[in-house]
Amino acid sequence: MKTKEGTSGLSMIKPTSFYSSKKEKIKFNWFSYELSMTVFDQIKKDTGNLLRSDQIGDKDLALFSIFFSKNMQNIILQKIAGEIDMIYISPEMIELYFPDIGDKLKNKMLDAILKAWDQQLSFCEICPTRCVSEKELYCPMFDEELSDCE
Repeated sequence: MKTKEGTSGLSMIKPTSFYSSKKEKIKFNWFSYELSMTVFDQIKKDTGNLLRSDQIGDKDLALFSIFFSKNMQNIILQKIAGEIDMIYISPEMIELYFPDIGDKLKNKMLDAILKAWDQQLSFCEICPTRCVSEKELYCPMFDEELSDCE
C-alpha cells in the first residue's frame, strides 16, 4: 500500500512477525502488531527527512517498530497486573536499536512514539475486539489478514 509519504506500516510489517504458531495468534499479539504499524507510520510522518539523512530506510524502521512493540508487551502486562502504576516510554529502546543516531532524531522519534501510543490507545477505547482485556483469546484477524498479506 502506498500513501502520500510512501510505504506504510501496513505494507512493511506483516502479522507473521507477531506469532510463530497458532497458539500465539492471540489478541494481545494483534494489539502489538497494530501498535508496530502505528509507530512506523507516525515516526515516518514526523521524522522522514531526518531518517533519510541518517540513512534509516523503511525496512530498518519497520524492524525497529516490531522490536519496540514486542518489547512494550512486558511493560503493558506489568501495568495490567498492577505491578507498575504508569507506562513510561523511554529513549532506551531507540538508543539500543539505533546506537549511532543523534539526539535530535532520537527525540523526534520518541515524540512520534508517544503520539503513536496515544493514537493506539484512543482507537482501542472504542474498538469492540478488546485486544488487551481479552489478551489470551484467539484472534481470528490474524487469519483474515494473512490471506491479504501473504
